[in-house]
Amino acid sequence: MTPSLLLRLLGVSLVLSLTLEILILFGIRHLNEKGEGPLQNHALHFIARMIERSDDAPSALTRFEIMRQNLGLRPIEAWILSGTGKTLASYPPGSALPAAWTHLPKPDKVHAVAAHYRFFHLFPDSLILRLDRPQRTYLLVRESTSTAHTRKRVGRFLFLFATMAASAFSGLFLTFLVFRQKSREAKKVFSALTRGELGARFPITRLDELGSLMTDFNRMAQAIEELVEKIEENDRSRRELLQELGHDLRTPLTSLRTAADTLLAHGAAMPGEERDRFVRIIRAESLYFLRLIEDLFFVAEMEAPKYRPSTEDVDLKTVLVEEIELCQKGSPDEAPGRILWNLEQMEGPFRIPGSPVLLRRMVRNALRNACRHAASRILISIAREEGSSGSVIVLRIADDGPGITPEAIAHFGKRGGRRLANEGDRSDPEISLGLGSVIIERVVRIHGGRSVIRNLRREGDALFGTELRIDLPV
Repeated sequence: MTPSLLLRLLGVSLVLSLTLEILILFGIRHLNEKGEGPLQNHALHFIARMIERSDDAPSALTRFEIMRQNLGLRPIEAWILSGTGKTLASYPPGSALPAAWTHLPKPDKVHAVAAHYRFFHLFPDSLILRLDRPQRTYLLVRESTSTAHTRKRVGRFLFLFATMAASAFSGLFLTFLVFRQKSREAKKVFSALTRGELGARFPITRLDELGSLMTDFNRMAQAIEELVEKIEENDRSRRELLQELGHDLRTPLTSLRTAADTLLAHGAAMPGEERDRFVRIIRAESLYFLRLIEDLFFVAEMEAPKYRPSTEDVDLKTVLVEEIELCQKGSPDEAPGRILWNLEQMEGPFRIPGSPVLLRRMVRNALRNACRHAASRILISIAREEGSSGSVIVLRIADDGPGITPEAIAHFGKRGGRRLANEGDRSDPEISLGLGSVIIERVVRIHGGRSVIRNLRREGDALFGTELRIDLPV
């Protein structure tokens, strides 16, 4: 805490203390001037009793003055007045009635007391008590205006101010100690954060405003740590993406260059069928090149917030039918109608909460993989089943190809660095890096589901080879 801040806090504390004291004094003065204050002046009541028991009011005042001197009470001036303001007795004898008498409040009840305060005075300068007499009679008592008594009043005022200042300074000093301790803790936490220790936090040992502030700081530090982790994760994903691009693009580019060099060098002497084969290779590698780039960037961005599952309901069967129609039309490199698609009709609905973009891409990749490996037929079924954790939508896609290899099953859904050739003899030598299965697996995981792929031929099925099962919670 800097000296300037300490002085500002001290000034604020003194101003607040003085303001509060003024409000209290004005409140007491207002209540007592109206005769409603809780004033209990035993000496005043004692004088009243002496006057009420004596027929000689002046002698009663004189006896009280002697008693006051013996007891060491502060000097006073007193008057006994009638309801009309006539002086019946006074002490000292012959004292002039204060001019403010006519403006002072007069109590209505017997032995009730009304007080008058001068501006910014803690003690009243005048007290009025109604005596128990047949006629309305009052006892007026005023503080002595002697020099000694004035010095006492100044001493009380100075004592009051010193007490206020000491109280404000003590509170400020305690605040300074607390802030200094917390400042040291803050420096330790900030030093740890500067060194890269993002897990540094304030110890929460109190539930006041300061503890709430430290809790808010810890929450902010936690959010920053999570943000830094996401940035580092994204950075790792970018580096992996660049590494995979550099590694995986080398193969298709090399193949393209080889085929182009062969055509340039020997194209004129080649038979037409051989030339067409090299052209098909160039076109297939170009398509693979484009799909590879698309899949890599989609894998890098698919976990962005815009693709996160929402409360939007997606009809999985509608998505499935639309994607089957696109696959049936085929690409320019595929012969439409080569594959027979069988979709078993099941009772719906098949709506699940999720991202329409991710679910559509999952279905598209699953159908493409089946189409790539199928010989002539693909069987698709979708059903609603009850599991141990609730209802799930089960999607099965089976092709009649040779069946997936154990090595491909082990690498399904994992990002690999090598290309997997298709089984079978194809005129279009399309080669897959396995990114389609990576996209399928991640979309299923993001939506809280699971996927299983297996070789049906190894399990004794003579009609179908590979089956992909996807379970998605409703």
